[in-house]
Amino acid sequence: MRKLSKYLALPAEDRRLLRDASWRLLVAWGALKVLPLPRLLANLGRHSGTGRPHTAEETRRVARAVEVAARNWPLALTCLPQGLATCWMLQATGATPHLHYGVQAIAPRGFQAHAWVELDGQPVIGHRAAEGFTTLAVFPPDGRR
Repeated sequence: MRKLSKYLALPAEDRRLLRDASWRLLVAWGALKVLPLPRLLANLGRHSGTGRPHTAEETRRVARAVEVAARNWPLALTCLPQGLATCWMLQATGATPHLHYGVQAIAPRGFQAHAWVELDGQPVIGHRAAEGFTTLAVFPPDGRR
């Protein structure tokens, strides 16, 4: 009940962003379960950069909505679904975000992967955990901006 009260106390635009983030997180989570990752990532960036001015405040609010929504679902909405949802939401505002996918070696002979989003070279979401990771790929690739 407390979460519902907090949600209802938010301004209408923040509630809309949380609903949008929740929907996109669920779509990303489901898509990752049924679609090959290369196919899903190949579509990233197709609808970016509409030319509408984009503000740092919009970016911050989108990232916050995705982080809050991801915490409040009982699903494993980890870095990759969060990164996809963030990219899709930023693309809807006219921005051209980039999803970074990287790895980090861990002892004794393993590795872990992580995804994070940048916009115009600035961190948006997932960047705090990205320290020490080597970027393997960026989506969309530079040639498709």
